[in-house]
Amino acid sequence: MNYKPRIETVLHYINMQIRRNWSLEPDGAFQDSVRIDVLSKVACLSKRNFQLVFKSIMKESPGQYINRVRLEYGLQLLKEKRYTQKEIAERTGWTNDTAFYTAFRKRYWQSPAKYKSDKFASNVVGDKISCSLLELTERPIIFLLYQGCYTDCASECFEERSWERLYEYALSNDLLPEKEEYWGICYDDREITADEKCRFYAGLTVRHFPKQKVTDEIKAMLLPESRYAVYVHKGAYTGLDSFYDAILQQIPDGYLLGEGLILERYLNSVADTPETDLLTEVLLPVVEENSY
Repeated sequence: MNYKPRIETVLHYINMQIRRNWSLEPDGAFQDSVRIDVLSKVACLSKRNFQLVFKSIMKESPGQYINRVRLEYGLQLLKEKRYTQKEIAERTGWTNDTAFYTAFRKRYWQSPAKYKSDKFASNVVGDKISCSLLELTERPIIFLLYQGCYTDCASECFEERSWERLYEYALSNDLLPEKEEYWGICYDDREITADEKCRFYAGLTVRHFPKQKVTDEIKAMLLPESRYAVYVHKGAYTGLDSFYDAILQQIPDGYLLGEGLILERYLNSVADTPETDLLTEVLLPVVEENSY
């Protein structure tokens, strides 16, 4: 039996839990949401089999995976300089900032403040990159989940394995919208997460959610309504890393980087477009400064 789709359903569930703001929830609420009995029910497996299969596929135990991804998300928030260490601990569901500090030191062998000063030196802001503000309405997407180096997602071969498969699935299930939209969600920062463990969703907008089973390889989720600053990158996907470095320092005046997912929308395809002419919209979630 192929257990990978079941584990990918659990991975998506864990990703959603880690991205939640836990600061207003009771102590222990995050841990309750990712208990082994909860995760095994999501996978429709016994607790014993779930743990065995998860480690076989992911090369980490569920606890190791959750702890790593949770700390890496905390590091992303630390890098973005929006929150104090205490606020990051609260938002990511630690019982207090001491628990976050202890877990951080155990994994990285230094304090969060020391890691931040050593790892994330300020970059020089380059030329101004124009952007527009967009109120994105919520929309359902179907997606395939990948783990691995982001540069592997820049090939025509990858496109055949991902967006073309999504298109064929949507076409055969009468899900295609009037206008096709191809999306990418990069969950990880390559300065923080090892290349082989970076998480990526390849997505396609659909008219409505399909009927889903835990064993389906193609998953579905809702892109929520949100405000975005939209930047357009022209050129090979390999140039997106430096593009992100630049635009993250050029949030529009009066706005701060928001909590939502950072999205990529692909306006053309490597299958029929020269690399130099590829167009990628990068959508950064933003909130007005006075809303904080």
